Parts: sequence; C-alpha cells; structure tokens
Amino acid sequence: MQYSVSLDTIFQSVPTLEQLKKLYALGYRYVEWKAFPQEDPSIMVALLKEASLICHAMGMPEGSLVDPTLHTQFVEQLHQGIEMAQKFGNRLIVCGVGSATQQSHESQLEAMVTGLELCLPLLKKYDCELLIEPRNTRIDNKGYALSRTGDAAAVLKLIDDPHVRLLYNIYHQQISEGNIFIRLEKYLPWIGHIRAGGVPGRAELDSGELSYRRIFAFLEALGYTGNIGLEYFPKRPPFEGLESCMMLRSLR
Repeated sequence: MQYSVSLDTIFQSVPTLEQLKKLYALGYRYVEWKAFPQEDPSIMVALLKEASLICHAMGMPEGSLVDPTLHTQFVEQLHQGIEMAQKFGNRLIVCGVGSATQQSHESQLEAMVTGLELCLPLLKKYDCELLIEPRNTRIDNKGYALSRTGDAAAVLKLIDDPHVRLLYNIYHQQISEGNIFIRLEKYLPWIGHIRAGGVPGRAELDSGELSYRRIFAFLEALGYTGNIGLEYFPKRPPFEGLESCMMLRSLR
C-alpha cells in the first residue's frame, strides 16, 4: 500500500513545485484530486513530472446517476473526466451519484445500474475505472442518494464489470455505518480505492477516534494492495500532518 495525497483538500490551492518536491522528499509518490481538477492541466502535468509524482485518481464533474433524465448528461460529464484523466495519465475516476429523488430508494438504485451501464462503453474504450462513492448524509452531504456500502455493492454486483468499482471512504463510512473492519473485509472484492480522514472533523489521520495504524495493518493483512488517498482538511500546517501520516506505519 502507498499513500496518495489529495492536493485540493490538503493544500486547498494550487501547490507549488517546491511543495510537490517536498512531498517526494517525504516519501510520497502519488497524488490525487478529490474533485474535478480546476488547474491548467498542462501546467500541473509538467509540475508533477518535474517533482517525480504520479496522479493516481481524480473526481469528475458532479452529476446524477439516480435521476434517469440526467443520465445522458452524466455520460457527457464522464467523458470530460476521462479526457482530463488521460492528460494526467490516471485510470481512476471518482463520481458522486447525485441527490436523492422522490422515487423509492430501490428505484434509485435501479436507476444507478442503468446509468452505469450507459457508462461502460466509454470506460472500456479508454480502460478507465469509475469509482462510485457512498457518502455520509448525517453531517456533510444532506440529501445525497447513497450512504450505505451494502447498497453500492448491490449495484456493483448487478453491473459485474471491473471498470466500475467502489470508492470506500473511511471518513464517510465511519459516520454512516461504523464497523470499519467488518465492512472492509466484506466489501474488499468491490473496492477500487480507499480514502481516509480523521473522524470527527475530517482533519489529520492522527486526530479523532479512529486508529489508522490499526486500520492500515488490517488492510495489509487482508491483502489490499491499492493506494490510500489522504483526503482530509488539515487543521495544522499541511506538512506537519503529512509527516505524521508517514509515522503511522511504513507505507511505501
């Protein structure tokens, strides 16, 4: 396992070449974006290359998978995300599923399946993975349509294609469901990427109630070989928190 630094949450502004080189000096090799990158891609790609960093994942423009009337728009937004991902050289694209509609929860899950099936031709053509993200609706995402990991896994079982997988965000799911160890083990076959943040507060990993040292050891024991996205909003100077992440365990 390796860390992947979420540039748009940890720095909250365009990082400088000096900051990117410092990431590398601390032992980081991967970066990502929580949202759809707003920076000039040609400039950022050049900066990452000069700092010897690799883009691992990014968000796409927010759309809706639960509203069938917006599926065509969602596919267009996915195409934008793929075009951006190609510029940065990453395969993983994270998506939200949209706000809940007036339809039943079951109908919205069915709409998700239909919408994701419409995305498959693009994903296969460009060999990208689309990661659907359950998010907590208690604190951060009121009205969001997908909060339970089990619902996401049920959708993925119906899709049954490796180009669509699950983003398991430990911060969100600790608030939504808890039982992090049980759910990581149960849903590991569908997980394409994991993100982390302190709970409560979504700050540094060494804040809050979770022992990330134990969580990472558990993931390693399960055989998880993907990256851990550091998607938090620092309350201390950014590099202070990043140094503490490296001390949690010897992730390389």
